[in-house]
Amino acid sequence: MKKLLMLALCALLALSVCVPATAEEGQAVYRSLYSGEITSLNYLTTSTTNEFTIAANVIDTLIERDPFGGYVPCLAESWETSEDGLTWTFHLRKDAKWLTYEGKVYADVTANDFITSAKYILDAANASSTSWILTDYILNAKAYYYYTDGEGEEISFDEVGIKAIDDYTIAYTTAEPCPYFLSMLDYVCYMPVNAQFLEEKGADFGLATGPDTLLYCGPYILSEFAPQEKRVYTKNAMNWDAEHVYIDVIQQTYNKEAGTLSPELYLRGEVDDADITSTIAAEWLADPEKADLIHPVRQYWQYSYFWTFNFDAQFEADYEPENWLKAVNNEAFRQSIRYALDRLKAKIVIEPENPEDLLSDTIMPRDICVLDGVDYTTMGALENIAFDMDADTALTYKQQAIEELTQAGATFPIKILLTYNVSSSSWAEESIVVKQQLESVLGTDYIDVMVEGRPNSGFLRDVRRSGKYALMKCNWGLDFDDPVNLTEPFKETNNYNFFIKATDPALMNEEGTLAYYDLLHAAKDMPASDMKARYEAFAEAEAYLINHAIVIPFGSNTGGYTASRLNPFEGQFGATGLASCRYKGQHLLEKPMSTDEYYDAYDAWLEQREALAAK
Repeated sequence: MKKLLMLALCALLALSVCVPATAEEGQAVYRSLYSGEITSLNYLTTSTTNEFTIAANVIDTLIERDPFGGYVPCLAESWETSEDGLTWTFHLRKDAKWLTYEGKVYADVTANDFITSAKYILDAANASSTSWILTDYILNAKAYYYYTDGEGEEISFDEVGIKAIDDYTIAYTTAEPCPYFLSMLDYVCYMPVNAQFLEEKGADFGLATGPDTLLYCGPYILSEFAPQEKRVYTKNAMNWDAEHVYIDVIQQTYNKEAGTLSPELYLRGEVDDADITSTIAAEWLADPEKADLIHPVRQYWQYSYFWTFNFDAQFEADYEPENWLKAVNNEAFRQSIRYALDRLKAKIVIEPENPEDLLSDTIMPRDICVLDGVDYTTMGALENIAFDMDADTALTYKQQAIEELTQAGATFPIKILLTYNVSSSSWAEESIVVKQQLESVLGTDYIDVMVEGRPNSGFLRDVRRSGKYALMKCNWGLDFDDPVNLTEPFKETNNYNFFIKATDPALMNEEGTLAYYDLLHAAKDMPASDMKARYEAFAEAEAYLINHAIVIPFGSNTGGYTASRLNPFEGQFGATGLASCRYKGQHLLEKPMSTDEYYDAYDAWLEQREALAAK
């Protein structure tokens, strides 16, 4: 033990030399450690958070978010949409420049840079991880991608719905009206790239070997980058919006033990940011001096978590799949689980202090889709959705389910295969809590929750997508700001819960097909010109899933505390795109933000957002 402590101390002492306290006198310098090294700087191909976070700070996009989630000009000074809702035209500013990592001007940013970017991404040979965001929405983009992959008929890029009208005007035409198109533009696949530089670098473009493999047009320049050593971002004084970049230098030092060392270095004032584990948080919160150094992690709701029932049981005979299919196709049974599930108790596993902050009563998280100051999650059929655990109601449904399922030939207890990924210790603990809690309310005479950990390797393929579970916590990452985003896990071809195979008569329309899909298709057919009616139509479809206990909303899966000298309510806000990755707009606080200050800032943010919506 003494040897381990000595090694840790030596590591800390050595690290002190590697994390500079300042760059130049008077500059605001933000220092942190990181343990996950990137494998690429090529923002046109990557889809990993660790990699596109770099691009978010060094490459500007057409639009960006303000601190309240609104769309504001960035490389595009203005834009308009055609009457048919298909073509979006953006007018670029003429003062945006491409710079080298040494800060030398290379070229102007022009409309052709967006054409070059799109053509690169839509070339299947470049294997862009985000090409689908273009192919699924831009006119003829999918046909062109298939052609480059040798799978489709010949088509020219000129037929793709992306046109440079002139040097400073770029137009995108979507295959269908896409009212949420702006929310896609704050992402890596809509970033520009200079054609001459791309050709010069060839296969070396975006290599993670140093800062010279990219050009820069954003708030920062990656002035230094040595893999598994350091990253240094320097403020781009020539950026069109440099006056709103308040941190001059961002110094990130690599250490594979960053998660372990950061808290101690933070206490010593040698870094300005540290992730705080639940164990450390409990210790610091019990110490009056340390308690004021941390605050809760802000919820950006990039992922929506929900519990769902599987309507296509493909699991082993030991778990009685045929019996499960009888049970899951009985609404009273599903409702008994819904009302017996204490979601707050399950959330305590990852957030013991403020679990209620992580809960959501809807599948679409709050603060994502807001229309005229009204949040989508409070519209129409979702307005009065309530999801508190109710043991009495659960037991009433239990009795009804027993009667109906007995007549259907089911046997009790119903075996419920609840699976989780063994790579997540909190998921394992959460699953045990859910098992104990459900069986406590409903009784082991009624259900037998069988918790099974499955290997991390191939978990999605071998478990969820193969239907080898009865009840499981699933998630969906938000790609753009529209309710249709959260219908993807439940569409006819979904591999989340295979709802299309449900046989419950209570879920059928007069034609004998699932009524949910009537609601979904009606919502998708709503005109973009009437967003209120469109949102309400999607709200009706979502409420149907919830009210019929097909899905049980859960909320966010990111809890805990962080230590930081940044105000999380000061920067850009958005659950989709790159807003939460950007340092632009944030000041370096003189002292860390405490929990009380965090909630004061959050209340102030809510008040400001409401005031803006009322204007």
